[in-house]
Amino acid sequence: MRDRGEVGGSLDAIDDVIGTNPWAVSMTAFSKLTAEVAKYEHVLPEPFPIPCRQTLSRYIASYIRGFHPHLPFIHIPTSCVETMSPVLLLSLAATGSFYGFEHTHGYAMILLAKSITAEKLEQRRRESTSRLVRSFPRYAELPNSSSGEHDPSTRPKVTPQPVPTPVFDLELVQSLVILQMTMSWLDGPFAEDALAMSSQLAAVTREGLSHSPVQDADNSWKDWSFEEAKRRTLLSAYFVLNIQTICFNVPPQIATSEVNLTLPCSEAEFKAPNAAAWQRLHQKSNVHDMDFQKCFKQLLSGKSLPKEVSAAEFGNYMLVQALLVQIYFERQAASVLLSSSSSLSPCTIQLYDSALAAWSTCWDSAIESALDPSSVHGPLAFNSTAILRLAHVHLGADLFSQCALNSRDPRVVAQAFEPHRNPILLGSAHLDKAVLHAIYALRIPVRVGIAFVARGRTGHWSVQHAISNFACALLLTHWLENIFNLVSSSGLGGLRHEERRLLSMIERLIEETHLHDGLGPKDCYPNRIRRLAIAAVKLWAETCQGIQVYELVHIMGETLSLVAESLESRL
Repeated sequence: MRDRGEVGGSLDAIDDVIGTNPWAVSMTAFSKLTAEVAKYEHVLPEPFPIPCRQTLSRYIASYIRGFHPHLPFIHIPTSCVETMSPVLLLSLAATGSFYGFEHTHGYAMILLAKSITAEKLEQRRRESTSRLVRSFPRYAELPNSSSGEHDPSTRPKVTPQPVPTPVFDLELVQSLVILQMTMSWLDGPFAEDALAMSSQLAAVTREGLSHSPVQDADNSWKDWSFEEAKRRTLLSAYFVLNIQTICFNVPPQIATSEVNLTLPCSEAEFKAPNAAAWQRLHQKSNVHDMDFQKCFKQLLSGKSLPKEVSAAEFGNYMLVQALLVQIYFERQAASVLLSSSSSLSPCTIQLYDSALAAWSTCWDSAIESALDPSSVHGPLAFNSTAILRLAHVHLGADLFSQCALNSRDPRVVAQAFEPHRNPILLGSAHLDKAVLHAIYALRIPVRVGIAFVARGRTGHWSVQHAISNFACALLLTHWLENIFNLVSSSGLGGLRHEERRLLSMIERLIEETHLHDGLGPKDCYPNRIRRLAIAAVKLWAETCQGIQVYELVHIMGETLSLVAESLESRL
């Protein structure tokens, strides 16, 4: 007879976090995943036990909380673990494990997901090439040949095999996007794999771009959600490949001119929980006919986009990154013609400065002023601001391409901060604007709280923000070095009004922090300028010193700490 005080029921029946998790992995989904992994055992680097379904559920929920808001291309309201492909489920869980800081499981699951995804892509290629064995190419036939070597009558009859249009596998592409974005920022070997696989992502993305979108005039919510998720997935692939180009200085895989898509819908419409809510928002929206190429060209002409576009947060995010990549191209094209200290032509600078200004007018002031990615507006506006700052830094000076971030060695990366690597020239308005954006970038963690950002917001700030902040730190360090040299030779009177204003802004910002005592007397110039540089670099380094999701952010923090030490040694 059971004791009255004994608790009944199994552990899984308790209404705990797993029980209330909408992304809980059922026995059916788990069995399907196990069978899929068993099917690909021959390509796995080593046997790997899949985590239990409760653990997988936790990882997927972590992905939805941590990664998804920064690049929302999966349509959550219509997605279901039961019907999701095993490789996508595995990719979600693998990335989610890192956002839960369970890296040991994460490394193994990333290897597993990568191996299966790579094999699926290889199978698609094998199917295409195997058709050649069963056919004879028409271009090789010589119908009038007297030798008979290529005479059709002397060959076995082979029925020409029609070349079928490849079936676009949305969930496979989504898996590849997730793996690429995750692996790029992890430890060196994974980043190398990500760059090696980037051509595969480019190939399947082009395949998707070649398919004409279905007109949504009479579409159901389900049909519309598939087309919208596809559009966002293709744009996300374009985004991932471009951010690899910017971060690691590698050739881009997809040209902006290839992205012939309409802008995605607003986040409110994408998040609509049911068909009725979606229908209400869909009927009100005017974004559906906004073409990406048309909007991009309009920005390059310096014209602001229609107000309706401001509602398309995801589309705006893609547009500002497209501008960043074009500026990168300009720098690359000019690098063989210009000396290391030369700038872009004034007309080129004016073109992109006007384009960035036109893009900025799209943002609602309330969204633009949000300092926290977890605000009600979501992180897309916050991340877009980071890309905007990165674009201004690239326009102001060609510095970031000197950073060997793919080396994953802080001492090698820190060489970009050395004085002899300083190519910038004082006195230009576009450089002043880039420095202003760098100051604004530092202002955000200072106002939110350096310690709070380092310890409490690690999983909420995207890697794009870390990359942008690192570029801003590099620009500000070199700019302050030049200001130091100018004041050393000509005194404060040698500075332009705008340079004095920027210097004053940096001083006021540092004085808000715990490093204000290290600045020394206010009239102690030029040494105070170098102390400002040390303090700014230390503050950015501190934001990277908490527990991190990705190794790349940790490497940036270590690099900035080394730079601060180097600057201190020159006092």
